[in-house]
Amino acid sequence: MSGTKSKFVALFLLPLALYLALYSLNQRTGLLDRLASVSGLEAVGWVTVPGDWAKETSYGLWRDYVALWDVRQENKELLQQNRDLRVRLMRLQSRAAEAERLRGLLEFSPPPAWNCTGARIVAERLTPSDALQTVLLNKGRMNTVHSGMPGLTPAGLLGHVLKASPHFSKLLLITDPNSKIPVIGSNNRTKAILKGKGPRSDLQLEYVPRNRPLSEGEIMLTSGLGGLFPKGIPVARVTAINQPRDALFQKVQAEPVADIDGQEEILLLRQSDRNPPQSWILDPASMTSLD
Repeated sequence: MSGTKSKFVALFLLPLALYLALYSLNQRTGLLDRLASVSGLEAVGWVTVPGDWAKETSYGLWRDYVALWDVRQENKELLQQNRDLRVRLMRLQSRAAEAERLRGLLEFSPPPAWNCTGARIVAERLTPSDALQTVLLNKGRMNTVHSGMPGLTPAGLLGHVLKASPHFSKLLLITDPNSKIPVIGSNNRTKAILKGKGPRSDLQLEYVPRNRPLSEGEIMLTSGLGGLFPKGIPVARVTAINQPRDALFQKVQAEPVADIDGQEEILLLRQSDRNPPQSWILDPASMTSLD
């Protein structure tokens, strides 16, 4: 029993002696205070730094997410602006091309004793079964447009007005087989009749005598015979000449000088001293549809 007490006393006194020794050492040297200060600072640092890192990391992630969202929104707005600008550019290009075409029409000088008015092509061949090569114009009898008026561009003749209603008219193209125009060569002055052969087909010069000169590439002009067309309007260019042995007339092919299929606006000519037919006001036929 005495041995147990001795151990208990030794366990109690040893820490006390150790504490007193350390306390005495600290009083003399301040070693423990410095050690505690350094170890406490180190512990605080190791606890604080991970906390700050976690805070900065989470804040950075949130800030990047918000910034990325703003960038995505800005990217959508820029894409929409790009699309709007492209549409605007296409519209401006279309207006510029139209202005260039209209400028060419305005610069056209009509032949003497003829006046001109502009018209827009609003349709081509009203139905697939339409036998005639025609285009529909947005000008009619209310605009002093009547049948027989020549339609052309600055490049050359397109055709003539076949019929007209109060607000619209139908132009028969020179490519239609029903179109027959008196023409004359610009160089050799050989006369002929220019006849249409249908869409995407060459024109044909008829009644050209074998002994009359004609050259490939020669421009055929309206001769003015018949009074329907003024004299001197370019119509076609000779592309091929064939002289059969036993034929009275040459076989001559030509092509239109004007772009028949690529027109949007044209000019209509009317004789200055010619009044529109009286039927443009009273004729009930003018109210019929353009079919």
